[in-house]
Amino acid sequence: MILRQATAADVPQIGQLFYDTITQVNSRDYSLAQVEAWRGGWQNTAGWEEKVAAQHFLVAEAPDGSLSGFGSLCPTTGLLDFLFVSAHCQGQGIARQLVQALLGHATALGLTAVHTEASLTARPFFAHCGFQQVQEQQPIIRGVALTNFRMVKPLAVPPLSTPL
Repeated sequence: MILRQATAADVPQIGQLFYDTITQVNSRDYSLAQVEAWRGGWQNTAGWEEKVAAQHFLVAEAPDGSLSGFGSLCPTTGLLDFLFVSAHCQGQGIARQLVQALLGHATALGLTAVHTEASLTARPFFAHCGFQQVQEQQPIIRGVALTNFRMVKPLAVPPLSTPL
């Protein structure tokens, strides 16, 4: 598996992985109505292309060329916007690798913290990665309330170099 920058050509697989993961993984923690509302925009090609272009958007690519996961960071706000791993690839360290790469990028940008809107499913993973829960939220997606959690991870600020 390799991590690489996503391209517009990845958008169909990104949308499908988003749909499949919500359907097969997140459905353990959310009702059918919540799952249907959440996965509802999976075929919004223009929306996915916009995210891929505007964010630091990484994909985890399997040797056969299929995507096993993806994650993204908004470089201006420090929002870790997406983190999804295929139901067939759960527990293989892919999410950890994506988060480490995104946090490394955030540090290189000089960000002092990264925040995310973690699902019920992802909250334990983010806590394990050092994110702290700030608040529980109930965003409305396509008319349906979904519980998620605003979580923040402070980043170490690299020391300033001193002139010789």
